[in-house]
Amino acid sequence: MLRRAVVTVVAAAVAVALAVFLWPSDDDQSAAVFVADARFPAALAALDDGGLLYGERLTGRIREVDSQANLQEKPVAAVDVSTEGQRGLVGLAVDDAGRIFAAWTRPDLRLVVGRVAPGDPRLVWLGPETTDIANGGHIAFAPDGRLVIGIGDLGDPDLVSDPSALNGKLLALDPDGSPDQRPGVVSAGWNNPFAFTFTARDELWVADNAPGSRSERIARGDQQDPAITELEGESAPSGLAAVGPARLLMCGFVSRTLQPFVIASDGTVSPDGEPLATDCALGVAVLADDRVVYANENAIRILRVAN
Repeated sequence: MLRRAVVTVVAAAVAVALAVFLWPSDDDQSAAVFVADARFPAALAALDDGGLLYGERLTGRIREVDSQANLQEKPVAAVDVSTEGQRGLVGLAVDDAGRIFAAWTRPDLRLVVGRVAPGDPRLVWLGPETTDIANGGHIAFAPDGRLVIGIGDLGDPDLVSDPSALNGKLLALDPDGSPDQRPGVVSAGWNNPFAFTFTARDELWVADNAPGSRSERIARGDQQDPAITELEGESAPSGLAAVGPARLLMCGFVSRTLQPFVIASDGTVSPDGEPLATDCALGVAVLADDRVVYANENAIRILRVAN
């Protein structure tokens, strides 16, 4: 469970110059757009060749973009989705063998995880029945090869503290397991851990959505008693990416910002300067060449990084 001791993030913080983010010059505005006319790209997954996969939440299609921002005409795969509320195609991850996994809500409203390409699709996990909000569904591969998925409180926060319930948990799946596999619990006590990432030090970090007037928070997701940093204001974290071993980028669906954070030695985080963008809404990812891409409802944009 997450401990209650917290550190509140203040607006002013000392910036740590671990990397410099640069917008394209005024005469090279095209470089700022990675994918134009994207259709609600709520799931992003970087490829080893510098390209990107993204999932269209409302259509269930998975698209591929190469490192030069060329969008393949034919989708890599597609799944049938329910799009009521926050449902749809919500997670993408690629393993070391190039296999593509997705998480989505089916028309029967179940959250599922499956291998969708290459080859014939295969169901990996039959998850819980979903609600209109707080379903989670983001997925990422852990350093040990397990597939981690975040599950929100599913509209029943009283079950978050129940060790036998899936609500409010980070779970680990066997990507080669059967659909009825019993996932392992990585950590518990979350509201909606949709935004999480692994750092270069193999640390799992989570930016947790909060219901109502409760504070949103960032903390380690692989510890049972982590330090918790509460965030000021309302952001609705929708994506988290690691830049190097001690820096995080958080995208907020409500705040629309791409905010950098620096990780302190005591396990807390603090803002690292001003937001890098004010049109981030759906997610953020770091490409193989260290460029950063982020998404809103109709486009994926790119930042150049000079280390």
